[in-house]
Parts: sequence; C-alpha cells; structure tokens
Amino acid sequence: MRQLEKLIYTTALAVLLSFAGPASADISGVLPLCTGCHGEDGLGTGASIPIIAGIPAVNQEDALYAYMDGDRQCGTSEMMCKAAARLTEDQIVELAAHYAAMPFQGAEEEFDAALAEAGKSIHMASCAICHGADEPGSMDASILHGQRMDYLRYALQQYAADARLQMPAMAAKIGALSDDDIEALVNYYASHRN
Repeated sequence: MRQLEKLIYTTALAVLLSFAGPASADISGVLPLCTGCHGEDGLGTGASIPIIAGIPAVNQEDALYAYMDGDRQCGTSEMMCKAAARLTEDQIVELAAHYAAMPFQGAEEEFDAALAEAGKSIHMASCAICHGADEPGSMDASILHGQRMDYLRYALQQYAADARLQMPAMAAKIGALSDDDIEALVNYYASHRN
C-alpha cells in the first residue's frame, strides 16, 4: 500500500507542477539598487524618498514602468530612472510584489494642525473615494496617509503640472488644486498615525 500512496503522491505533485506558472524572477541582483534608497524594509532612507512598503503592487509596477519609459520624471536623483531601466518585466513584477507584501508604516513627521484640518476637507471632497477616508481605500490606489511629506509635495506638484501620467478623474481633481491646497493635503496626510 505504501508504494501506491507514493505513486499517487508523485503523480499528483507532477500534475500540480505542470500547471504552475513560470519560476519567479531572480531579484537578488537588483534588490540592492532598491534598498540603497528605500531600505530593506521599504520605509525609505530620506525625506524625499517615498515609503514603498505596503503600497499595492499594481501602483509599484506602474511607477517602475513609468520611470523605465520616461513617462515619470526621476525627481531629485536620476538613480530611480537608471535603476528602472535595468529591470526586466519579470523583475518589475517580483519587486512590486516583494515591497507590497511588507507592512506599511507611516513616517510620523511633524505637521501643521491648521493646515491638516483644511487638508482633511479637501481630501474628503476629492481624494477619499479612491484613497480612503482615514486609511487606504481602493486596492489600486496608493497609500497617502502617512507617506513622506517631501515626496508627497513633489508628487502632487508633478501631477498638478501634468508632468506625471494619471487617470483622467484624478487629473481633473488635482488640476483644480492650488499650491495652498497641496500644502494642506500634505499636512493632512502627515497627520495620520498608524
């Protein structure tokens, strides 16, 4: 009976493996390019570097493709574009999944309470439908609550200037924001605590 069980097990394993997808991409060689700025925990190593831990994989994939294709500016450093240009599609998928699986932890930076209150009103009227009221919303929407202030300010200014690809609905809402509105939103998102 033992041999029959072994034969059934071996056959079942062979069948399951035949349906498995391709082996995952090896990201060990490119991961140091990411950890130098984003840290091993994905929480970033500086004020202008976004927290990528826990950000939905679809957002991270889109961002990496945008950097690779030149559809997104590299910000204060060309490193992001240089790193993205070296990636294969499989590596992009694996890196995005790797960081998405990590827990998000907000930056907990100092903020202006009055601006944060004004930003909350703007967020609730324009952003909460996708990004959530007090925590992440849609699985396709990036996490704003607790994201680094310098990075958010830069990203929102890029969106407002139409210098970053975005969905039409988002473009309409961000296009209506003033510089003061952006600063209020940045302070509101900084007011979030885990």
